[in-house]
Amino acid sequence: MIRWFGVRHHSPAAARLVRELVLRERPDAVLIEGPSDFNDRIGELALDHQLPIAIYSSVVLDDAGRAGAYHPFCVHSPEWQALRAGFEIGADVRFVDLPWASIAGAREVAHRYGDHELRRSRAIPALCERLGVDDFDAAWDVLAEIDPLLGVDDYLRRVELLCAELRDHVSAVDARRERFMAQQIRETKGDVLVVCGGFHVDGLRELVATPVPAETPVASEVVALTPYSFEALDALTGYEAGMPNPGFYDLAWKEADPARTALQLVVGELRRRGQHVSPADLIGVESTARGLALIRGHARVWRGDLLDGILGALVKDELELGVPHPMLDAAHAVLRGGARGKLADGVSRPPFVRDLETALERCALVPAPAARTVDLRLEEELERSQLLHRIVVLGLPGFELIDLRDARERWGLREHRGFDGEAVEASGYGPTVGEAAAARLLERLARVERDAGAAAAVLADAALCGVVEVAGPLLARVRELVGAATELESVVAALRSVLHLYRYEAVLGTAGDPAYRELLEAAYDRVLWLLGGRAPEDAGVEAVRAVVETFERCGGDRAELTGVLARLRDDADAAPGLRGAALGALWVLDAASDDELVAGPVQFADPELLGDFLFGLFTLAREPVQRRPDLVARIDEVVMAFADEEFLDALPALRRAFSAFTPREKDRLARGLPGGARLDRSAAADPLTLAAMLELEGRLRSALERYGVRT
Repeated sequence: MIRWFGVRHHSPAAARLVRELVLRERPDAVLIEGPSDFNDRIGELALDHQLPIAIYSSVVLDDAGRAGAYHPFCVHSPEWQALRAGFEIGADVRFVDLPWASIAGAREVAHRYGDHELRRSRAIPALCERLGVDDFDAAWDVLAEIDPLLGVDDYLRRVELLCAELRDHVSAVDARRERFMAQQIRETKGDVLVVCGGFHVDGLRELVATPVPAETPVASEVVALTPYSFEALDALTGYEAGMPNPGFYDLAWKEADPARTALQLVVGELRRRGQHVSPADLIGVESTARGLALIRGHARVWRGDLLDGILGALVKDELELGVPHPMLDAAHAVLRGGARGKLADGVSRPPFVRDLETALERCALVPAPAARTVDLRLEEELERSQLLHRIVVLGLPGFELIDLRDARERWGLREHRGFDGEAVEASGYGPTVGEAAAARLLERLARVERDAGAAAAVLADAALCGVVEVAGPLLARVRELVGAATELESVVAALRSVLHLYRYEAVLGTAGDPAYRELLEAAYDRVLWLLGGRAPEDAGVEAVRAVVETFERCGGDRAELTGVLARLRDDADAAPGLRGAALGALWVLDAASDDELVAGPVQFADPELLGDFLFGLFTLAREPVQRRPDLVARIDEVVMAFADEEFLDALPALRRAFSAFTPREKDRLARGLPGGARLDRSAAADPLTLAAMLELEGRLRSALERYGVRT
């Protein structure tokens, strides 16, 4: 005999009733909608876990990288209660759904146990209107959750009627799943209880009576238990299961009056935040909520009643004015809940997780609850550095690169509650940390379409991770993108990355490598070619600086470089900043005379052009300019000839140009001008002036603080 029990996933009412049914009727088998490729380890769900937890499944897709899915359980999940009750009576407890690997390519969602099938029904507006509620969540609460005396038979009748009415479309994926589940049900002997989403009951009942061949399942590459959280489970933060505010439904599982307990927790949350609510306000909220529940015919105050009670008694007009209310914020935090799961000892872990733990212990990098910093010298601690970079590439939380310079690194480490779950997710990339990081980098590369700079950044990360096995494909892909690039910024970014690897990274093993030299030459040539076109001003200035630096560090064809720069300098249609950069570069390379340099500001004496020209010039020749007082004097002559309005027009660009110099350098340049020797710092040291400045600063800070402006 088959008994059907349709549920809404994470429904406390369904959880209570299915447990009651299993313990009372003691079926031979309890078959549950869930990933059948976890059945060989289903006994791990009998361990003493701290919920919520989830089964995480991951698979490699040929055309779309990796795909993962969660099958979450909390204490008020009917699937969890069916599992535990089935274990208690010694029943054959199994999952009967298709593995994630069988359907991952056909779905975009990252979670299972969703009720998206019900939510997209065209009958929902009519249902809500009939029940006098606003949405599907409220309709479900009215039908199944609010009445604490609802029995099994009434619950099942309501759910079957509801889901039959809302089952107006079955997707191709759901049809495949139902055929597979029906086959598993048919093959099970004895008295069977089937626990599945209410949407599937009618379809499964028909398929069991009229068999249709099902596909052969494909096992996922990774199927493992992982900690989960109410934050991830909350429908309001993207989880598709649809039961919003899991913290409230957790209270509904534990408490006879969940709304009253929730209100007490809201008060505690406000106090934790340093805010208080008066007894009169609390009485107002509770009275309003109970009145609303009575008007709505609710057997007890429910989630919507409590929120509406807060809105009606306290919030009033604040939301209309766009002002957040602290009590409403605290209520949302409490109703969402903050529970985070923890796996019991004895759970089998993926090889990646074991390798990661071993590596962290070997390198003395296991994070602790208290934050700490770790300083590394790469020549002596390369293995530790590579491990940390691999962890960052894989996106595991709790590790942060604070500083990297002169073959030294500073890292911040701190224990993170989401680390275990993220590690299980990362296990889908490979059995070891090195292999997983390599696979993740290749995945990132596959998503780069045209950006040579982004691809070169992946190459740089691979060098930092020490995953030499992917260097070949990465070099080839960056070379391909460089050759096809039409955007100067992208190729310049690639050139800078490769230059750094080829010229400086002896510790990482890339310095002087012929393969990197070949890629460097390709990027250098492409930048020169793109500079010959109509390059954007700022990008062009950076490109000139990059090719000059590459030439100075690694050599090249001098005549080719100076030829491109000379054509750029003389191109009347090129942007003034680009022409200034070209002139500065030629001068630095001893390919332009002092007379040409000093004549530059006169050539760009227009107020709309001078600042941009100087920006390019100073970017390429910042230090040499300081040794040419005649150039500074010529700039002064041009600026002094501007009328007042012209000077104001030119000022923003001039400020940007001179920002290339430090305050000390600007002072030195100013003292080289006619009359600059009379500049006197003594006025700034005058006690009365300093006192007035301090008084003004104090008044300004007080005014800023009074209006809530950070300083």
